Amino acid sequence: MYPNFALRFLFALILLLAASGTATAESRRFCFEPPHNTLCPHFPQDQRDFSAFFEYRVISAPAQDPFDEYAWQAFVALGWSDVAADWEPAKASWRTFSRRADILPSTDACSGIARGSETVVASHLQSDGNVLIDQHGNFIVFETRLNQTVETHILDHSLDSAAGRAQHGIAFPSGIDATRPASTLIKTAWRILPQPDPDYVMADGLIAIPAAASVSGIATCRPARLGLVGMHIVTKVTSGHGDKWIWSTFEHRANAPEAANAREINSLYAKDLFPGGCQSPQNTAAALLHDPDCPDCIPNAPHIGPALWAGKPPFAVSADGRPLQPAQITRCWKIFGPTRSTNSIWQAMLGTSPLANYMLISSQWRGANPDPIFPDGELPRYLTNTTMESFLQTDTSGTCLGCHATARTPEGAPADFTFLFR
Repeated sequence: MYPNFALRFLFALILLLAASGTATAESRRFCFEPPHNTLCPHFPQDQRDFSAFFEYRVISAPAQDPFDEYAWQAFVALGWSDVAADWEPAKASWRTFSRRADILPSTDACSGIARGSETVVASHLQSDGNVLIDQHGNFIVFETRLNQTVETHILDHSLDSAAGRAQHGIAFPSGIDATRPASTLIKTAWRILPQPDPDYVMADGLIAIPAAASVSGIATCRPARLGLVGMHIVTKVTSGHGDKWIWSTFEHRANAPEAANAREINSLYAKDLFPGGCQSPQNTAAALLHDPDCPDCIPNAPHIGPALWAGKPPFAVSADGRPLQPAQITRCWKIFGPTRSTNSIWQAMLGTSPLANYMLISSQWRGANPDPIFPDGELPRYLTNTTMESFLQTDTSGTCLGCHATARTPEGAPADFTFLFR
């Protein structure tokens, strides 16, 4: 099915050398459905514009552009209510998706909020158990939502129970068309806003604080005004290797600066990718997750020790109530040049919408068979979001597809690349 290694490498090299530029605004498909030349609320159900018969070892514009375009189509459709288009309703708004806790067992302090509500119900722990503290001394908080395709599949097959999982296994459906949209999971990261800020996608929030994470020792459900700082969009499509899902991740552009020694997306062939660590840049502007006036702050170091919620801001405090030091986050991997060009085109189209303040970091996809350099065949090899995988950027596990390939049910069975059942 696949050419030999030499031919595969030559093909990949030709693609890379051919990628002297990227598609122009005139050649973009801003809408998944025709006409394609304008923004729309139609969520993309498939990504057909790549070959599953080649193995890719480098990212090139011809290979990556369709995935990045797909990601932006999805991001705009999910956030259509923030594009200020009152004349056409959103068809796949993330605000109408059910929360993970709506479908799967949950006992947090905010349980019982109406399913499908726009209220964000968040927790303050990243997937690796770390906390992220912004420069205002507040926790970044997180929420997971799933679309109707995923919700229906879980409920119809009783996957919220061990018996249902044992009987049916975990295999979410791929998208066909609008009658059965692609299985879609989104994870969002939010900052606590001291006041409304039009530069952000905003939402009313409730933060579920366990008793063990509160200075008071009492579990609480804290209301907050939230601003979106990161979003993973994960979709399972029919074409190509889409059964391994497409992994797209966006961030607010004021989150963190690029590291002084940030690596290019194809710069993988080194024994030590970041000798001495991922270094802070010089002469950079202040950011939500980075203080340029703190030369002694260690970049991308997770907080060690208790991190509790205080009763008032700044909320992140030690066990004795002292404010905790904010994280010093830098972006270790550069955004691919053609992806930056794609970002500029879409941001210009979005005009004054708050969505114009966000950037695609990358879209990751299955481009090859696994091998020692690409353990799960994912391209780009590394993909992390500074708000959600802040401390994994230089780790070999800093890969969305690769990390989720290890997902298992509580019973130890494969979980189709999702940690929903963990």
